[in-house]
Amino acid sequence: MAVLALLHHAGGSAAVFRRLTRLLPGHVEPLAAELPGRGRRWREPAVHTAQEAVDDLTDLLARNVGADEELSILGHSMGAYLGLGVAAALERRAGPRCQVLFASANLAPRLAAPLFAEDEAPASDEEVLRRAARFGALDARLLRDPHIAARAVSVLRADFAVCDSFVRTMARTVTESRVVVCRGREDVFGDEHTDQWQWNSTQPLSTRTFPGGHLYLESAGAEPLAATIAAALTEPAQSRT
Repeated sequence: MAVLALLHHAGGSAAVFRRLTRLLPGHVEPLAAELPGRGRRWREPAVHTAQEAVDDLTDLLARNVGADEELSILGHSMGAYLGLGVAAALERRAGPRCQVLFASANLAPRLAAPLFAEDEAPASDEEVLRRAARFGALDARLLRDPHIAARAVSVLRADFAVCDSFVRTMARTVTESRVVVCRGREDVFGDEHTDQWQWNSTQPLSTRTFPGGHLYLESAGAEPLAATIAAALTEPAQSRT
C-alpha cells in the first residue's frame, strides 16, 4: 500500500481532493492533510509562516505514516510549496520519506515573488479576495454571506502570509524526492513557469498537463491525474547526473 498525502491550496481545505480520492486505485491510500483554521481543524488558530506550516504537516505525516511505508505527496498550489518543505523536512528526521512530490498548479519556487510587500500596510479585504479570485478558487455565491466572507478573508490572509514566508525563506529548498509537475492546460502557468522546479530536486523532473484550469483536479483533470499518480508510483527512482 502506498500512502499519498494531499496538501490543499491557499484558502482551501481537504475538500478539494474529494473527486480525486474517489478515482485513486485501491493500492494508493489517500491521506488528506489540513492546516489549522479550516475543515476538521477549524477551531485551531491558523499558522502564518511557512516554517509553522511545514512543521505542522511534517509532524502530522510522521504520526500517521509508518517509517517503512511508501509515502508520496500531492501538493496543490500553496500545497506544492509546503509539500516541498515537508519532503525536505522528512529527510532530516527518522520516519517516512517522500518518494514522489506531485507539485500541482504552481510556478517554480525560485520564480515566485511575494504577494504582498513586508513594509506595506495590511491589504484590504477586497484586495485579499481579488488576489484569490485570480485563480478561480472562490465561490462568489458563498461570499454573499458576510460571516462566510469574513471567515474566508481570515483564512486567506493567513495562507497568503504562509506563501509569502515560503518565497522569502524556503524557495531554494531541495529534496531527494522525484518531482512531477502537474498543471491544468488552461491555468496561467506554462513551461517557462514550471521547468525550474528541476532546481528543487536531486532527481530528473517530469511534467504532466491535464484538461482544466487552476482547479483541474476538481473537474475533467481528476481522472487522468489519478492515472498519472498510479503510474508514477510504480516507476523506480533515478539519480540526477
